Amino acid sequence: MLPDTIRIGEARASRLLLVRAIETEDREAALLTADDRLYASSAALSGLKGRPGTRNEAAQFLSRRAEIALERLGGRYPGLNKYVAAVRWPAWLSIGIPAAALLLALSTDAFAGNRLNIVAFPLLGLIAWNLAVFVVLAVEWLARVVRPGVPKGGWLGNAIRRVTQPRSDRLAGQPTLERGLIRFAGDWADSSRELTDARLRRSLHLGAALFAVGVIAAMLLRARYMADYEAGWSGTWAGAEQEIAIILHVVLGPASLLTGLPLPDVEQLKELRGSAQNAGNWLLLWAVTASLFVILPRLLLALLSGLKAEILRRGLPIRQDFYFRGLLRDALGEAGKARVVAYGIDLAGERRQRLGRMLGVALGEKVSISFDAPVAYGDEDEWLSDNAGTLSDSDYLILLFNLSSTPEAENHGAFAGAVRKQLAGGPASLVVLLEEGAMRARLPASRSSDGRIAERVRAWSAVLAGAGVEPILTSLEAAAEDEAAQSLERGLLRTRTAAG
Repeated sequence: MLPDTIRIGEARASRLLLVRAIETEDREAALLTADDRLYASSAALSGLKGRPGTRNEAAQFLSRRAEIALERLGGRYPGLNKYVAAVRWPAWLSIGIPAAALLLALSTDAFAGNRLNIVAFPLLGLIAWNLAVFVVLAVEWLARVVRPGVPKGGWLGNAIRRVTQPRSDRLAGQPTLERGLIRFAGDWADSSRELTDARLRRSLHLGAALFAVGVIAAMLLRARYMADYEAGWSGTWAGAEQEIAIILHVVLGPASLLTGLPLPDVEQLKELRGSAQNAGNWLLLWAVTASLFVILPRLLLALLSGLKAEILRRGLPIRQDFYFRGLLRDALGEAGKARVVAYGIDLAGERRQRLGRMLGVALGEKVSISFDAPVAYGDEDEWLSDNAGTLSDSDYLILLFNLSSTPEAENHGAFAGAVRKQLAGGPASLVVLLEEGAMRARLPASRSSDGRIAERVRAWSAVLAGAGVEPILTSLEAAAEDEAAQSLERGLLRTRTAAG
């Protein structure tokens, strides 16, 4: 059985997705010829000891095939390899963000003056900000536990990708290749999103830790090279000594317990207002507090994010689609079979050939497609009786209904439900297509027509839902063949994912 997901290293994954994007857009085999593709598959397969039937072997085969194909493409378009490297995470950000945070923190000492204000000390705001971040991270974690399928935003990672990604049109100069690069950029953004977010979080956590280190270091350096560095407080907090004492005990209490340094009471704070004392103990208290509440937690989070990024870098998950399935199926020598059964719809001539081409795109060029004689309205029971023993002989049994027809639970729904019941537990997948082209061709192009189409689709979906199947909307009209093929591929992938 072919794997649903393969895991390969980041660099190999980017090359694999690039070749997939180019081959998908290059339908005429103008960039990567049919001979190139056959050679790449044969050479990659020869490097394996056996057939790529396991997850690791499939990953090895697909990766090696992409490298061989890219070698041929690279000879014709030398900038491709640089483009692939450029769309990945910019490594300078891993050092740049923490370094910038440290330098910024060291520069804050220029605004601190010659006296440490224990009330307006910048670490109060820094600690409050970091505690707020920890709360947000905890809420995000709980949200993922409760609703694991909800994707994360990653807006900052997306912004970085948009800024650093090179323009595909500067490299391509060839429409098909340019489309392939645009498609690759989108595919890579989706596939590497989790890896990029992990790297970004690692850099931001490390930056926050170094910012706190920088603030403390700046204060200690100033104290080291000043003759008399003092601490005190003044200003609009006068008369609020009780509140200040509470705040200091909450914030600095843990550091006081660890260091044994006492904290001032209300009377001592009154005496300290407008005056000053040596700042040494205060600096030590703030340094320990910053370490407890900012530096150590942020370093731990940076470590966890870094470990996650490293794991993903070594094995980025790539979900298989019909492109990969087609390559693997060809390598396995198993062409696969698809059987089309049209119900109450004329499927002859060019429309039949068009559906065959679309299924070839969606399921793989080697798939063997057969067409049954259309089942007439009311003949479904007879057809089921005649074909009950052969329904599971194909990999895909495809029922084709006409969207123009009024859906009836006792006919269309019952037919789909009976086929689904007979295929249950077997290897064959049931796919239900709704042909919309004929109905749309009879309607004028307007919003009201779109509304009627949508209403009819809802009616069909409701009827087929009773049979436990979800239809895929498709069109057999000539003008929409490419778009319909891509839509059919997405629908088939969605159907398979939901079934899995």
